[in-house]
Amino acid sequence: MRYPTVTGLREILHLALPIIASMASATIASFVDTWIVAQIGTTEMAAIMPAGVTAYTLTALPLGITQCVSTFAAQSLGRGNPAEGAAYTWQGLYLSLMVGIAGFLLWPFAPMFFGAFGHEPEVVALEVMYFRIRLWGVGLGVAIGALNGFFYGIHRPNVPLVAMVIDNIANVVLCYMLVLGAWGAPALGLAGAAIAFVVSFVAQVAVLLAAFLSTTYHTEFFTREDWRFSPARLWQLVRIGWPIGVQQSLDVLSWGVLIILMVGRFGKEQLAASNIAIQYMTISFLPGIGLGQALTALVGRYIGEKNIETATQRVYEGLLLAVLYMTFMGLIYFLVPGPLMAFFNADPRVIEAGSAILLCAAVFQLFDAMNVTFVGALRGAGDTHGIAWITIGLLVVVFAPLSIGAVMYTNLESVGPWLAGTANTILLGLLLWWRFARGKWREINIFAVRRRGSMKT
Repeated sequence: MRYPTVTGLREILHLALPIIASMASATIASFVDTWIVAQIGTTEMAAIMPAGVTAYTLTALPLGITQCVSTFAAQSLGRGNPAEGAAYTWQGLYLSLMVGIAGFLLWPFAPMFFGAFGHEPEVVALEVMYFRIRLWGVGLGVAIGALNGFFYGIHRPNVPLVAMVIDNIANVVLCYMLVLGAWGAPALGLAGAAIAFVVSFVAQVAVLLAAFLSTTYHTEFFTREDWRFSPARLWQLVRIGWPIGVQQSLDVLSWGVLIILMVGRFGKEQLAASNIAIQYMTISFLPGIGLGQALTALVGRYIGEKNIETATQRVYEGLLLAVLYMTFMGLIYFLVPGPLMAFFNADPRVIEAGSAILLCAAVFQLFDAMNVTFVGALRGAGDTHGIAWITIGLLVVVFAPLSIGAVMYTNLESVGPWLAGTANTILLGLLLWWRFARGKWREINIFAVRRRGSMKT
């Protein structure tokens, strides 16, 4: 690998900055929403994260599949067949419809599920209510993944940026109105936050779909042409995308459901501290994920062009950018954790617990930068199965036993699971680096069709 080049860094940033801006917009909206909910009580703050994370967990697997539309669109672009990317986008939209309908099967099981967390009864009641409203947005979230994947893959990230900004404006305005009862609207409390979230998803899908079907993109990418359901293409999308979906699901499980399940047992103050700390962590990892998505599109295009050397160069240039930014954020978490927590909650118990969690985040930032970089790069090449097996192995061997052990045999309270998560993140970054350096991704053909054990293109 050569030293980072101005040309390479400029190319990465040209594609990544709109994606990062989109992530930043979502982060700001999430911060504002969290602050609005914080005005109505600690109980609501304790409930919103478990319910929200659980709702997202439902979409993580299919969302990971539809996000791999970007891999197909980018490699199709590099191969000189851009219409193929639009065809795979349609299959992602069909999958989102299936997921949206299937999600409602979980409606009657919500009380039993959240009751198993061991949270206080008033927290469980709010979790169930918030989760059930969020079910209306499950399919919409998966559709957003497919449409965003198309635009990222064809190197048009400004379209998702505009859609995200519209989504976030709608979300913040509606959240303020419906949670607090502003401007004559009913004060619905936490239910208002859930309704605002779903309606904003509707707005985002509408903008993305209008652009996808517009004359501009149809002329260049034939987006209205190959719209029919194709089991063969859907299977190829699932074959490449399911490992990413599993990896995302396990990320949510380890950093969300499992931590919340354990942390919640120490009381709502500890749970609120974790929720607030996660809000701050999004400032770091969401732009990192945006950079990873840019690398997916760049690596995919260069592989389609059969330019492996440039693809490799861009990955390490992207790693440099991710390390610089995320390490800087880690320094902030290390220096001023207390004031950061106090911005959301003045309870000394919340501030103390949240400050310790932010120190954990400071430690793993460098390795999280490696995670987002190499996941994005390997996904662009279609080497998704290795990511899934590494993630599963670490969850079973490292994160789960360390978390459970910390809760059962130490007095660390909420910090215990977060220390386990820190160890997991460090090992994940190193193993993903090793996977990329091995170079198996260079041999993968995502357009190959499996038939009776053989591979045909």
